[in-house]
Amino acid sequence: MSAYSFRIHSLFMRTCIEIEANFKVILAENNCSRSRRQLNMVDYRRVDATHHLSSYEVMLPIWSGSPPTLRPFEQWRPLRGLPSPHGKGLPISWHQDYNTSKHGRHDAFKKANLKNLILSVAGLLMIVTSQFGAQDFGAGTPAIVWSNGYQPMRASIGELFRVNYPTDWAEDEIYDFNWSDIKDQPNRFGRIDFDAIPA
Repeated sequence: MSAYSFRIHSLFMRTCIEIEANFKVILAENNCSRSRRQLNMVDYRRVDATHHLSSYEVMLPIWSGSPPTLRPFEQWRPLRGLPSPHGKGLPISWHQDYNTSKHGRHDAFKKANLKNLILSVAGLLMIVTSQFGAQDFGAGTPAIVWSNGYQPMRASIGELFRVNYPTDWAEDEIYDFNWSDIKDQPNRFGRIDFDAIPA
């Protein structure tokens, strides 16, 4: 997990850039008064309040032995009042390592390691999954897939990772709609007021 290379560094940088781009679009498409250039991880934490990113779990089943359960945003759990082994809602450690390695590659090249790459890819998967579920919008046709046995989680987008979806939704957070009720409305989609969610 501590292995590092130029290729891992490149993939880690690209994955974290994609994570930030997704956070920025979520905030920009809703009510967030800060400009895209000003946004940072403090602002991105607000998305956890609506998307429950800290409650997702991910597993990579092709891992040799017993695959670990990954929780890329678990460090945000206390910010939603949920217990966490990390205490007080610390910053996301793999994202801090991304910033350190991005701005000081010569001194912090080792922080762009395989562990952080896997956590960041799992984090990106959580952001996309929280918006689209397992729908990958691929151009391919469905195929019959062989499985090597029982997997304790549901297949994710692309079916490489397995996902446990959050189960900690309050009744007023659950989104339900009837298409026949909203199909003729000019504004079918509500906006989230991220300015009202504490950073």
